[in-house]
Amino acid sequence: MRSEVVRVRLKPEERHALAALCGDGRTASDVIRLLFRDQAGLPLPVGPAEAEMLRGTNEELRRVGISLNQAVRAMNEGRVGYEPHLDAALRSLLDRVYRLRADVDLMLRISRHDRRRAGRGA
Repeated sequence: MRSEVVRVRLKPEERHALAALCGDGRTASDVIRLLFRDQAGLPLPVGPAEAEMLRGTNEELRRVGISLNQAVRAMNEGRVGYEPHLDAALRSLLDRVYRLRADVDLMLRISRHDRRRAGRGA
């Protein structure tokens, strides 16, 4: 829930630039939030079409994670020769896949929440 308010003074040319970015039914608050999230490295909300693609991407990432996990397990169980550098690389990749999936999940949750609010007229 958004509960914090920030007031900002703008020069006239900054206000005009902000107004130009507000096309497609976006408010100044929407644009400022998107710009802030982008600069801060926070996940951005996505539209329904992008959300569908992200769900597919998340499924592919899940499959990659399963394969990486199986490779690590095979090495640890001795089914294949143990290579310390390969083990470290696989674990690093697995960790990154998990983090990427968490980021995608967060983007989908943010977008779903925003669409629900828009549907209620909020």
